[in-house]
Order: sequence, then C-alpha cells, then structure tokens
Amino acid sequence: MRVAEADCYDRAFNAPLQLTLGPLIGAIAGGNCAVVKPSENGPSVAMIIGKIVEESLDASCYRCLQGTADAATALLELRWDKIFFTGNRTVGRSIAIKAAETLTPVTLELGGLNPAIVTKNANPALAAKRLLWAKASNAGQICTTQNYTLIHRDIRDAFIEGLRAAMQEFFPKGAKNSPEFARISTPAAFKRIVSLMQKTQGTKIMGGETDEASKFIEPTVYEVTNPSDPLMTEESFGPILPIMVFDTLDNAIAIANKVDPTPLALYPFGNASEVEEIFQRLQSGGASVNDGFIHSGLPTLAFGGVGKSGHGSYRGRASFDCFTHRRSYTTTPGWAERLIAFRYPSRTKSVITNSKPSFGRT
Repeated sequence: MRVAEADCYDRAFNAPLQLTLGPLIGAIAGGNCAVVKPSENGPSVAMIIGKIVEESLDASCYRCLQGTADAATALLELRWDKIFFTGNRTVGRSIAIKAAETLTPVTLELGGLNPAIVTKNANPALAAKRLLWAKASNAGQICTTQNYTLIHRDIRDAFIEGLRAAMQEFFPKGAKNSPEFARISTPAAFKRIVSLMQKTQGTKIMGGETDEASKFIEPTVYEVTNPSDPLMTEESFGPILPIMVFDTLDNAIAIANKVDPTPLALYPFGNASEVEEIFQRLQSGGASVNDGFIHSGLPTLAFGGVGKSGHGSYRGRASFDCFTHRRSYTTTPGWAERLIAFRYPSRTKSVITNSKPSFGRT
C-alpha cells in the first residue's frame, strides 16, 4: 500500500519526533511504502527526520520529502492508498477535499479548542500546577494542551494562587531565564499569539512579558467573561492560559459545547461523579482526568480526534490498524455441497423445512 504521510508538524520548535515517526512506524509495521513530508516551519526537526529516514530505511520503500507547502500540494496530485495528516483544520479540510477526488482514505489529527474544567470539588492548587505544567511545556506549542480553563467560582481565588505558586516553583528566576522554557517556533507564530493577547477583552492576571527578537512569550493568565473572546474561540498554540468562572457544572458544560463541541482533548478535574457527568455530556478525541495532556504522551494508547478535531487514530496497535485493511473472506469446501444444496433454484424441497412456518396466527 502506498502511503503519503503529510504530517504537518508545523507549530512546535522542539516537538517530539513521535508526531511524525509514530505514524511512519505504523506504516512500516503494516508492510507499506511511505513518503514523509515534514513541515518547513520546523527545519531542524525536518532535517533530523530526513536523516533518520535516509540512514535507517530502504530508499526504495521510504522517502522524506523536504520543501514548502508546494511540495505537499504536489504529493496530493499523486494517487495514494492512504494519507495521514497532522496540522490545522483549514489545511486538513483541503486535504480531505483533494483525497475525496480519488476516494483516498485519510487520517486527520487537527487540534482543537480543548477545555479544562475544574469543579468546586477539585484540588485547586494541584489542578493549577498540572495545568500550568501543560501550558508551559514547549511554550504551549502542543495541540493537545488545554486551550482554556473553566473554574468554579468557589475556588477561583485558590486556583489563581496555585498558578502563582507553581510559576514560582517552575521558574524561580523567571521563564525567560530558564533553560527549560522553549521559544515560539517562528516569527509568524509569535506575531499571531501576540495579536491574540492584544485582541482579548480579558483581564491579565499574571505574566505578559514578550520579546520579539528571541520569540519569547511568558506564560500568561487572563480572566475572560465572554465565551466568544478570541482566547476562547481561537487555538492559541502558545503559553496563554485564559480562565473563565462558572457557577454550576451545567453552565460549564454548556460553555464548552458552545466553544467547540468536538475538541481533540478534554481535561476534567473533580470527583468521580462530576467527571462521569462531564464525560457523558461532552465529546472529545481523548481525555486526561485530573491532569494535563498525559494521555497523548503514552505511546501505546490509541490517539485521535473526533468531529472537527479529526478522525482516525494511531499509536501502538492503532498505528498498525491505521495503515492496514482487514480483509474478510470465506472458504466453501467441496464436501459442503450437500449441506448447502437448499440454496440452489429448481429444488422441489428444502432441507430446512417441509411445512409452512407457524407464527401463532389464526
């Protein structure tokens, strides 16, 4: 089977290689040839991927194509048995439309406006620490991290204090001076995130420092009051943490469904009954309970989106299933002819029944 893996990898400067190599391993395990197209927006990572493919795999079966978006467009003009894409919804939609011309199956991982919901029964300090860790990882340039956090009014103050404490613990000398805090991948991505910070009507609670020269954006917390705020309706893909207060769980669930009814990930914090209610009333591609994006980091756990956040899944056994087709078949031996003779026409009797069936009617 010929596979085009247009794994965009377009947003993270220091993102894990498994985003591209994970699906490729699945394609290899399924006995396929494949072409990998890394994103031009992460040239260092793209070169590493190319080096791995060139030095470790048979060139007659596996190739890494470097180049701009035009190279990916050229790939889509060819006939493939499968297309795998990771990236944004706009590009994903165009790939799906192009694949439909030849009825080529696609697997799409398209990110989403992932909500975290922190109920009044959650531990606010622990929730704050774990959610700040998720947003600070790779400077928020991870498609599965939470895009916004809904926090119950009763623990709003404790949650914010937890964020401040965690920030001091993680970066005692400031995020800018920490060797562990990443920078934004490209100048364009930096400007897009800063533009979101300028457009929001929310109140800044913490952070806010930026440096265009080094593409640094400090982990920044805003409190918003409108579900239509740009920080709620656009994927920041950066270290921006908008929070919004709610009074009842019904209210929180309604807000999440309004913002994005099919996010890639969901992060509920609360007791067992609250988490169960959230699961029953909200869809998502995957979820981590009482934590950040831990579910998306497990290499054997199937991962994928739902609705507008994508379809299909991969990793572990799911990667093998993603790049294979299970062909069902039957075999009818000659000695079974007498047993199946009833199916042929021009028979005077059926071996199944010799009388009319009774349905209990007069």
